[in-house]
Amino acid sequence: MVRKIIFLLCVFGLLINPAFGEEARTRATNNGHVFFEAVDPEGDDYGPGTYVYPRNKAFQPYKGLFDLLSFKVSEAEEARVNFDVTIHTVTNPWVAPEGFIHPVIHIYISTGKNGFVKPIDDGPEVIFTERHPWKYAITLIAWENSALYYPGPKGELEKAGLSPKLLPDGQTIRVVVPERLIGRPQPDWHYYVLVGSYDGFGPGFFRDVKKDPGDWVFGGGVDEEGEPRVLDLLAPATGKHSQVNQLEMAAAGTPACLYPVGPKSDKALSWPIWTLIGVILLAVIVVKRKPTIVGFWLKSKEE
Repeated sequence: MVRKIIFLLCVFGLLINPAFGEEARTRATNNGHVFFEAVDPEGDDYGPGTYVYPRNKAFQPYKGLFDLLSFKVSEAEEARVNFDVTIHTVTNPWVAPEGFIHPVIHIYISTGKNGFVKPIDDGPEVIFTERHPWKYAITLIAWENSALYYPGPKGELEKAGLSPKLLPDGQTIRVVVPERLIGRPQPDWHYYVLVGSYDGFGPGFFRDVKKDPGDWVFGGGVDEEGEPRVLDLLAPATGKHSQVNQLEMAAAGTPACLYPVGPKSDKALSWPIWTLIGVILLAVIVVKRKPTIVGFWLKSKEE
């Protein structure tokens, strides 16, 4: 009986463990698979918690246009990789050929200890943790401004144009990248996903944030140098690495430091589950075998 209970508890632990992480990795198959996928809280396209939309009617319905819902990296045909970014509400008032105009999306991929801790330009106005520097960067920007940045033969960054498109669901922006440029995604890769607002005249095509909103600027800022232009960020809903906590500036003129999502994020949450399983298992043994305490040991009556 006790062995059956132990077996059931172990199976239960394996089943519930992934549910406590915000990201998940799909098992490899012979006919293609998902390398990585993650969800992001809905309704948080407000940067550090205070940003408000510009007033111009082009930004109607004044919510959801920059609200990141999910991110997925999957295998495509012909040795290519799909990168899918799902946004709550996608409109295209200026009829950009990609099918979207408002979100400016940056994806930074950390593959190890070597790489960069600054974005490709001043647009996001953030930095990345030195623990996870990025090696590859993907920008999804309307009007044929999307690109892949990758290390060349001598380590210098090279640039290749990309052609993202809005999928038929009306929410998911997909870009396909050749494996020969970035390699095959690995289980230990980490990802930064940032969403800003398109401005054809802004730094890195990012729209500015001010204290007071205007027709073409976001409000809710503090009008300090180094203020993030990131409206949404792939991050846990709570905790020290939540979006709000990450996008808070350390001090005036000091950019916010961001942390990626990756395979270790959900593992950090697994220990409470196994602790609970251990406590339940111990309780079952105590009730079933009715042991007596001898020193620091439990000794059953059967012994």
